[in-house]
Amino acid sequence: MADQGQSGDDKTFQLQVITPEGIVFDARALALQATAVDGMLGVLAHHAPLVTPLVPGLLSITTQGGDGQLMAAGGGFLEVLDNQVRVLVDSAERPDEIDVERAELARKRAENRLSLRGSDEIDYARAQSALRRALARLRLKQGL
Repeated sequence: MADQGQSGDDKTFQLQVITPEGIVFDARALALQATAVDGMLGVLAHHAPLVTPLVPGLLSITTQGGDGQLMAAGGGFLEVLDNQVRVLVDSAERPDEIDVERAELARKRAENRLSLRGSDEIDYARAQSALRRALARLRLKQGL
């Protein structure tokens, strides 16, 4: 990632959220919270170098101006290096991009698949990931 400069603020870091479709967020931030495999992970300026997998969940961003932004993100990875953070995820959606009806159908479909646990016909990890994505979308849209 190219150095974006400090802009004179020692409490911020450069944050990019990247999906296969492109960069969906690129700005200086005060804080980031993401859903890592082991639970919620917080990042502030000058965080130690890190690469960690992410599971579907919410991204909570506090921008340089102090405004908060939430996104529902698919699984991926988070990289912290030299006060720059990259979030590489399958998807990242803002509240106005969420179709509640579609997310609710996806939740029900995933729950039905998970109820078949033990069946050779079900990919449990995939169904669990689909359920996490659907729940993140619904939480984001409902403001929870």
